[in-house]
Amino acid sequence: MLEWRKEKFRRMFPNLFNELEGDEIPTILDHLEICENEREALEIIDYFERKKEITQEYASFLRANLNKLKFLFKSRKRGDYARRGLID
Repeated sequence: MLEWRKEKFRRMFPNLFNELEGDEIPTILDHLEICENEREALEIIDYFERKKEITQEYASFLRANLNKLKFLFKSRKRGDYARRGLID
């Protein structure tokens, strides 16, 4: 395996370094921004719960308050992270 010095890697690939080292990982709320409707939102919540990315309590909270989260729907386009990366 190729070994890299951290500082050299940071200088050569600053955006990639920031994504790998940072804590800017998309959360479930970021994924809910892509939803078109409640059905998609529930699928995302179920998926995150099934993969143990969120707790059962948090999933229940999101389901119960889905009507309050509707403002997030369609606020981000599909593929935004792929086009611009994790950091604005």
